[in-house]
Amino acid sequence: MQTVGALLLIFLYEVGTAIILPTPSGIHVLAHNQLPLLWIFVFAVAGKTTGAYLLFFLGDRMKGSDRFHSFAARHQWVQSILDRSERFVRRYGVVAVFVLLATPGFPDTVSLYLFALIGNRPVLFAIASGLGTAVRMGLLLLGFHGITALFP
Repeated sequence: MQTVGALLLIFLYEVGTAIILPTPSGIHVLAHNQLPLLWIFVFAVAGKTTGAYLLFFLGDRMKGSDRFHSFAARHQWVQSILDRSERFVRRYGVVAVFVLLATPGFPDTVSLYLFALIGNRPVLFAIASGLGTAVRMGLLLLGFHGITALFP
């Protein structure tokens, strides 16, 4: 029963990192000695996918609000970031989401918000987020084992 509770916490943590937590994603893969590795991946990817899907609709709602438009109009740097991000997303699409989320150490919460504000394909956005998280966790695991092999 503890395993199920820990896996649910991993799921909720990944949903949280997608929506609001500016903390490292995928770090819980290092708990593979205490939990089945496959289940860690399944629950983490499901959590990130769910969080990204919810975030897409939150971003869609936010970009339609008058508050957001007036804030962007008052702050040129916000509009500049949005314009650059929009060009980036239009050029690379969901591949960019995947690559950025697959990069260990890259702040995924901020990038997910930018993609959610600009994107228009919630299912692909969520799937790319989940797959990017799986690759990130795999790279973290490989890196961790590589470092521990160097220093036994």
